[in-house]
Amino acid sequence: MPVLLVKNKMKAEPNHVYVIPPGKTMTLDGERLKLIPKEPSQKPIDAFFSSIAQQRKNGAIGIILSGTGTDGTEGLKEIKSEGGITLAQDPKTAQYTGMPQSAISSETVDLILSPAQIANELSRIANNPQMVRSKIEASETKIETRLGPFFSLLKSNFKVDFSHYKESFLYRRIKRRMVLNHKHNTREYFDYLKKTPNELQNLFDDLLVGVTNFFREQNTFTLLKEKVFPELVKNKSNQQSIRVWIIGCSSGEEVYSYAIALSEFLEEKALTNIPVQIFGTDVNERNIEKARQGIYSKNIDANVSESRLKKYFSNFNGNYRISKDIRDLCVFSKQDITADPPFSNLDLVSCRNMLIFFDSELQEKVMPILHYGLKPNGFLVLGESESIGKLTTLFEPLTPRGAVYVKKKAQPQVSFGLETFATHPTRLIPLPPRKESVSLIREEIDKLLLTDYVPASLLLNSNLETIVIRGNVAPYLKLESGETSLNLAKIIRKELRTEVQTLVYRAGKQNNQRGSSAV
Repeated sequence: MPVLLVKNKMKAEPNHVYVIPPGKTMTLDGERLKLIPKEPSQKPIDAFFSSIAQQRKNGAIGIILSGTGTDGTEGLKEIKSEGGITLAQDPKTAQYTGMPQSAISSETVDLILSPAQIANELSRIANNPQMVRSKIEASETKIETRLGPFFSLLKSNFKVDFSHYKESFLYRRIKRRMVLNHKHNTREYFDYLKKTPNELQNLFDDLLVGVTNFFREQNTFTLLKEKVFPELVKNKSNQQSIRVWIIGCSSGEEVYSYAIALSEFLEEKALTNIPVQIFGTDVNERNIEKARQGIYSKNIDANVSESRLKKYFSNFNGNYRISKDIRDLCVFSKQDITADPPFSNLDLVSCRNMLIFFDSELQEKVMPILHYGLKPNGFLVLGESESIGKLTTLFEPLTPRGAVYVKKKAQPQVSFGLETFATHPTRLIPLPPRKESVSLIREEIDKLLLTDYVPASLLLNSNLETIVIRGNVAPYLKLESGETSLNLAKIIRKELRTEVQTLVYRAGKQNNQRGSSAV
């Protein structure tokens, strides 16, 4: 293959090797390679990979070979985010391990191989029928008939319903996993999933994307500092917290970005006495665990300034860790916005770059939930490529062009969860065995003692559903009209809801098993 030094707007031809000139940043623009002068802070491989991700989507393949530093890691994240395939050289075979090790540590690499193995893998991927659209169209029937079994399998294992995610997105993700696992059709891959728990987990992780970074979409953070944060502190007393909810928080970068940005603003305005509570939620428990640890690889310096790294991070085994002061502002918990009750009495809700994966029906169900959780005149933050769509009665844009919206006065119909009782198949429940009279008397005595003498307490599961009630809970609970639910957010009295939710989530964060009784 010919090896060429790139000239600006040179057409990229198959079976050619192109070398970037010194002092330049190169991107792919259509079929041509575009050159611009390199800025001191730019990482050229990240820039090139990001452009490939945008141009080629799930047809992109990114490979990190031997090299020093962390360049390429963020670009690989973009490729994986768009459904492409990512590879890195096995550090054991690399002369310089910095670049491949950085990419591997970020958990965005699909395959870790030697150079010879990478060559073989590329050849195999190129010959996979899933990479050729004409063969896909000839071998696959309608998408929706193929995805139904996948929805059922995922829901039974992870309790997440993907049936209202965009089918084209889901199908691209499934095809990606098929290629990586050498499967040629969906039936073959589905059979493999049923007997391979690790691959089912990998597919689940892929469907939830999980690709983010610190201070993503910087224009939004600028708007927050200039227009939103000043409104949040108006008329706030020392006892009133600023309450923020980050939905789909992935591994926590956005949550900590908000915490840092708010801390900087409050310090600048000499308002550090105002409490801050930031809730980060995600349906993926593995993401929540990473977020709680607050440990990130060195490549975050691409998005976090040196001054912020010094002030809000510490070195931790060759990585960065969020400072304790910032971590203490943040509470992380597993939560599914499509099925679980939301937080309430919130000043700001951030739901960025998640709605784009939902179909229109699910978007229209989620937006009233976000509206419900906000205080009057509260703020909703969406991704720069998202909008409120037809629901203009619920929110209005803060600026003519922007991703921040203000809550309007409205009373939309809110449904917590997509399922109804009719969707559950009928199950026969076996009758309990008959008990001896002494056992029955003992149980009645226990009930009386627990009711009259045990402090009011609730035993909750990980979804905040009530499993056991003890003591006199009447002063704290109130059932509302509508569909029956024993979720904490639905049965606790409104005037106690904010404090109780905060205590429960903080107890979960600290692994404090007595957190519920403290309420």
